[in-house]
Amino acid sequence: MTKVSIVKCENYECPMVKRAILRSLELIGGPEKFIKPGDIVLLKVNVIVGFPPERAATTHPAVVSEMVEIVKEAGGIPWVGDSSGAYGYTTQSLELSGIKKATQEAGGKLINFESTGTYPVKVDGRVLTTINIAKPAIDCDVLVSLPKMKTHMLTKYTGAVKNFYGVIPGSGKAAIHRLAPTEESLSHAVVDIYSALKPRLAVMDGIVGMEGEGATNGTPIESKVIISSQDCAALDAVASEVMGFSHTDILTTRFANERGLGVGELNRIEVAGEKINDVMLDFKKSRHLPYKLPEFLMKFMFKNVENLSRVEISEDDCKKCRICFNSCPASAIALEPRPYIDQAKCIKCYCCHELCRNSAVKLKTSYLGKQLLKGSMYKS
Repeated sequence: MTKVSIVKCENYECPMVKRAILRSLELIGGPEKFIKPGDIVLLKVNVIVGFPPERAATTHPAVVSEMVEIVKEAGGIPWVGDSSGAYGYTTQSLELSGIKKATQEAGGKLINFESTGTYPVKVDGRVLTTINIAKPAIDCDVLVSLPKMKTHMLTKYTGAVKNFYGVIPGSGKAAIHRLAPTEESLSHAVVDIYSALKPRLAVMDGIVGMEGEGATNGTPIESKVIISSQDCAALDAVASEVMGFSHTDILTTRFANERGLGVGELNRIEVAGEKINDVMLDFKKSRHLPYKLPEFLMKFMFKNVENLSRVEISEDDCKKCRICFNSCPASAIALEPRPYIDQAKCIKCYCCHELCRNSAVKLKTSYLGKQLLKGSMYKS
């Protein structure tokens, strides 16, 4: 039976973080089960666009540094890498998130996926058939997901499986969003990417998570856990339950399970360490998206979303940094003569909301949209 471990961790003091990670790994077989001497171990972190650690949007530097130490102690060669959600911002993101400093001080090799080149990988996907994946994710001996425990505006939850969206560098992410603008299609695309990889381990930073309007503009919440598994889908099933979701409502988990890419059913997962019910928190979910509406209403919401929900840019808050302008998959954003989103072009992927470092992108829901959303939320 697939194992997932849950270990309590009160804060980001490095000795405490290391003890918690080591304990979580021991419960599923120990570091030596996953890392052999001489292995190149790629720790795939989550940097988004370089939010500082206290925003709880990125993998915390303490988790990164202690994982680098653990890899070295097991005889492995630690690499730490990602690509920003905004093309051209990875170097800045790795620095602002504190991950660059943490990696270098711990003796790891920092890798910017935007500068490594890619391999075209063919997959039998639901949305994607050929995926350009950063070379280190293929070349490494051991691939590890180091996600942050967070809600997500479009996919409800983001964890170990979705963390691998970052192996698509450059403008590739925007192209996928154009192909897959809805929760269902994007979740299929994420699992398509996951199917091209062979991760051996996932360790989730759930010491401080994010609730509400995640994956970047939500609120930090002390969740005080490290969750580990050799199965990313199984980890996501357990972690989403800890956050107060039903794991069956997380489409990336469900699709990975259905395609035989992991175990996404709780009754087939052994939870070691803490019990789910003992660490469960009811994370606030997005106030703008439906979670438990019938499928026909979900389709209605997306087809008529302009009349129900929209994204707008606040002129007062916008710094004209151009991140949203450069990253919009639909080229729907203008900054002159004023910040503006063309609602006719907007595909409601919420990338601008996720990538805005100044909280200038606002979500607006109409009265009809609010009525449809009532009763569809786990917690508002």
